[in-house]
Formats: sequence, C-alpha cells, structure tokens
Amino acid sequence: MDKSDRRRIFIKLDEMIKYVEELNEILPGNEEYSKDLIKRRACEKTIEIAIESLIDVSAMIISSEKFGLPSSEEGIFDILVDRNILSKEISEKLKDMKGFRNVLIHRYAHVDDEIVYHNLSNYLDDFYMFKKAIELFLENKNI
Repeated sequence: MDKSDRRRIFIKLDEMIKYVEELNEILPGNEEYSKDLIKRRACEKTIEIAIESLIDVSAMIISSEKFGLPSSEEGIFDILVDRNILSKEISEKLKDMKGFRNVLIHRYAHVDDEIVYHNLSNYLDDFYMFKKAIELFLENKNI
C-alpha cells in the first residue's frame, strides 16, 4: 500500500467518525425523534453516509492491497476477516449496518422508526471498533 492510499483511507475514516459525531449531536430523544420528521430524516441521512464511508474504506483497502474482488458487497467484510483485518464479530455487525443502510435508502416496508431509533442510539460504537481495527492494520503495514 502506498502513502497516497494510506492517506485516502485515513481521510475517509476521519470523515466517517465526523458523521458519527454529528449524529450524536443531532440525535434527539426518542419522543422528539418520532415527532420531528426533519430531525428524523437528518439522522437517517447522516447514518447512511457514515455507513457508506465505512464500506468505502473497506473497498479501498481491498483494492490497494489487491485482495481480489468480493462476490457481493457484503463479501468485502469477509475478505477483511480472511486477511485478519477484522474480527468475525465486527464483520457481522458491519453486514447488519449495510443491510440497515439498504433499508433506509430503499425505504423497505416504510421503515419502522422505533427500530431506526434503536439502531441510531445503540450501535454507533461499532464505527469506532471498525476504525480501531483499520488503524491497527495500517500501523502494522507501516512497520
């Protein structure tokens, strides 16, 4: 991996965390979330782009390291597990996040706001776990 790839990955990781921090700032209480359409949509869009950033980082690593093409978008996480970059546990959480993003984007069954709020309130630490795993990988590549 060259320096420009590393730099782009770190920039994208920082962008991802910025979105998570923004979400933490704008996420209202449960009752307000259910009543305020504008805040609800802002939270949904923010988590959506945070998840997209996470997927982008994964794809950038696979591409720069020439790990091959995944058989599906979820397969990018399997490749990172196979290469000991991510744990199986983190990978499964990321697959769930990707599925959640798809629900938000495509509005499957008119999204259940209670489930969305639960995810927004309880799973943001997964982004930090992902960041830590990627940073560890990049540090070890730099040795």
